[in-house]
Amino acid sequence: MVRAFACCLALAVLAGPVSACINDSELPHHEREFRSQYTRKASPPMRTPPAPMARWPLVVAGGSMLASAAVVLVGARARG
Repeated sequence: MVRAFACCLALAVLAGPVSACINDSELPHHEREFRSQYTRKASPPMRTPPAPMARWPLVVAGGSMLASAAVVLVGARARG
């Protein structure tokens, strides 16, 4: 149980800087886009369509399967 917690903690700690590196590669494009929007005056606000909800059931199902598998594995190791 302690090993599983330690692995999850290590993964969470190491995953943080990765997202910063991924976002850093997109920075020049976003900065250029921001500057072009900032210099324009009296432009109408852009409306983005809402995100599709079609994939949420798959995300929930996948997450619940991963969580249940983790509970089963931890329970099996605790018993034997």
